[in-house]
Order: sequence, then C-alpha cells, then structure tokens
Amino acid sequence: MIKKIIIFLSVFVLLLNNSPACAGDLKVMAENHPPYNYKEDGIAKGIVYDLVCLIMENVGESETNIVFVPWARGYRSLENGSGDVLFSMARTPERENKFKFVGPVFKTSEFLYRKKGSNVNVVTIDDAKAVSKIGVVRSTFPHQVLAQKGFTNLDAGSSYEAGFHKLLKGRVDLISISDEMLQRMFIDLPDLDSSMFERVGPPICSASGYIAFGLHVPDTVVLEWQKALDELKESGEYQKIVDKYLNLHNE
Repeated sequence: MIKKIIIFLSVFVLLLNNSPACAGDLKVMAENHPPYNYKEDGIAKGIVYDLVCLIMENVGESETNIVFVPWARGYRSLENGSGDVLFSMARTPERENKFKFVGPVFKTSEFLYRKKGSNVNVVTIDDAKAVSKIGVVRSTFPHQVLAQKGFTNLDAGSSYEAGFHKLLKGRVDLISISDEMLQRMFIDLPDLDSSMFERVGPPICSASGYIAFGLHVPDTVVLEWQKALDELKESGEYQKIVDKYLNLHNE
C-alpha cells in the first residue's frame, strides 16, 4: 500500500510540474508591435507589455518568461502547442476555435501607407488591388483580411521594418500599419522616419487586441488572467498605462 501511495505521489508531482497552470511554467511570447509591445534601447515596454507584466505578477508568473519573437513564429508556436501565450492578437471568427483569449487590451484600425510623394493613389480598398504589391506582415490580421477580400498582390514579410525598407526602395507600393504603431515604429530605426510616409485611403480593418493562449492552456489559467486584467481596468491602472504611451483615452 505504501509503495502504491509513493508511486501515486510521484506521478502527481510529475504532472504538476509539467502543467501549464504551474506558476513560472508558461512560455509567453511577444511580437515587436509598438506602442503595444516593443524594445527601446534593449528595454522591453509598451501598453500590453506593461499590462502583461502586472498580470503575471498578480497571478504568480515571472515576467522573465516573456520572449520577443517574429509574429509568424509566435503564431505557429501557439497553434502547435510549443508556446503558451502570445500578445497581442486581433480576435477574429477564424481564430476563435484556434486559441483562447484574454482582453480586450486595445482597439485599433489599420491603414495603407505609401512613400511620401508617390503617385500611388487609393480612394477605396478595391483600388489597392490595382497596385503592384502591398507589404503586409505574414499571418497578421490585415494580411488575413486582405487575402479574404481577394487581394492577390500581397507581399508577406516577417516584419514591419522589412516592409518599410521595401517601400522606400520601391519593391512594394503600399504597406499596412496602424497610426498608433507608426508613431512608435521608428524609435530604433535611425534610417527611417514617419515623415517619409503618408496615409492613403480608408481603413483596411478595425479590431480589438487580445492576449492569446494555446488551446492546451487550462481554462482556469485563462480565467485567472482575465480576472487580473479586469481588476487593472477597474482600479484605473489600465488607463494610466494607455495614457503613458498614447496620451489619449481608449474607451
């Protein structure tokens, strides 16, 4: 009987130590997406980054578990279960059955930008189908939206930085990005500046950003994170963080 109890306890401890619900076990991934999550002079920061750090502190996780990865890699890791958390992600019907969500953590709209002085003009979204190439970041919400709308001229890359360099060199005609991200995009890119580009046409899409979890992460963990986020909103801490980076109110 004692032997059986020892075996049972050993198995229980093994399962406990390998459970994503255990504090300090979650693999948390962030993409470079200013002003929401980014690095400045090697220091990680941003609206959602700061929120996630506070949430992790409240639920007993360590912020040292957060790693920055290219968006497409993080997305694949979350899908195949090799990663546990990814932020920030637009919540769409297509993603509803692929991931679990905590949020919303922000709202945003994506626009098309051209090189300043370019004669590429867009009045309606369909006008953009006539240009040679549109730069998008692979597997992002704008990429998926434009593909669903029948765009066959998408140039899917690994980062916004690469897309803007292509735009300057004339390798793409337009690039999709939000106004908020554009304001912070060039902090660590001395060869690029927001004055080199200008917005054209209507918004491509609007979405709310969330913290995404793999389907393998227990619901109890997701609910714990949601509760911590709700408490940050109720206390006013959430709005303080938003104002710190944007100096405006997200309703």
